[in-house]
Amino acid sequence: MTVHRSGGGPDVVLFHGGMGSWKHWTRNIEPLAERFTVHALDHPSYGASATVAREMTGTAYLDLVHGLFLEMFPGDGPLRFAGFSFGGAIAANLARRLAPRVTHLCLISPGGFPTRRFGERPTRSYKEAGDDEKLFREICRHNLLVNMLSDPTSVTEEAVDIQADGVRRTRFNSRKVSGGGTLLGDLAGLTGRIRLLWGERDDSPFRPADLLIGEIRTAVGALDVHRIPRAGHWSAYENAPEVNRLMLEFFSLR
Repeated sequence: MTVHRSGGGPDVVLFHGGMGSWKHWTRNIEPLAERFTVHALDHPSYGASATVAREMTGTAYLDLVHGLFLEMFPGDGPLRFAGFSFGGAIAANLARRLAPRVTHLCLISPGGFPTRRFGERPTRSYKEAGDDEKLFREICRHNLLVNMLSDPTSVTEEAVDIQADGVRRTRFNSRKVSGGGTLLGDLAGLTGRIRLLWGERDDSPFRPADLLIGEIRTAVGALDVHRIPRAGHWSAYENAPEVNRLMLEFFSLR
């Protein structure tokens, strides 16, 4: 796995969302790096990391990430994790496997729930664009507003650049993990600190916030949950100041 490192201090590891890379954390790394050593990963078959077989199962993928992670972070030093969406499912699974080494787990609208039939997502296929770059970026903007961001003004050229780069370099179907049903069992087995961040506008027929947050609360008991104002699914980008404040506060807890 490729890693983007910066800062100094205790280790914080960032796990990105589906069709993404370390760039999902572009507005968060610098503030975190003022107090921590930040390791922003590209998961296998994402960004600049090595490619895995497309037919790999979600279970095998999580096993692979675990093995690679142990090589990258040997020993028993404490770790703090933040996982977004697809990366939330990976972070929770690793936290369970590495317990009690993972002292803090911050989940931002995590994936990993059981696959269920909710409402249809009105997304567009990137294949529709063919070789038309302008149309490809138009589809990126459309899908960002469906899946990731809640306000059209948040769909900056930077956000489109990140989305376009992530889509082009995605070589694994994240739904194998995001819909793999591992999250709640992993969380139930943890004893470290857990904080859940969820955008106030990250609530739709295909991602019902109250239901999903309620399932996490049932799994962990007393839940440290914060709804992020003026933000959708990708709240770490759309309202970075608030997410950065809450992550810094959480990771500083002893």
